[in-house]
Amino acid sequence: MKSIIAIALLTLSLSGCFFSNQPSDSDIQAMSKNEFNQEFYGLFLAQQVVKHNGFNQNETRYVAEVSVMGEAQTTLEKYSRSVLNDSALSAMEKLKHTMGIGVLSMTLPEFAQGDVIEFERYYLFIKTDKGWRLEKSLSKEERSEFVL
Repeated sequence: MKSIIAIALLTLSLSGCFFSNQPSDSDIQAMSKNEFNQEFYGLFLAQQVVKHNGFNQNETRYVAEVSVMGEAQTTLEKYSRSVLNDSALSAMEKLKHTMGIGVLSMTLPEFAQGDVIEFERYYLFIKTDKGWRLEKSLSKEERSEFVL
């Protein structure tokens, strides 16, 4: 009886090793939502994250394809004004934000406060000693390395 219990416990403990080669869907959703909210702080807020696909590059690197439904917290014009008037930002930070706003104005459809827009993201997750961590959002060039 003791040997059966020992085998069962060993099997359960090892099964965690076999199934942890990718982050859980709930971890992907939570970390993706947090990353999106930081990327678009003050402009969009993630309402829903859906994982569509994923790919293990190796045992410690995982790419997830997700869509994020982001709700506009303000208009792009108001957001731009708030950045320019933010005394806590240096001139270089304001320039960086202004360039980012310019890119957004060219890539996003027109939106008003409260509108919800779908964003497609590919996030790279890295397995660490303390679990999975969202490392970064992949650019279009970096995405082409992965077949999803």
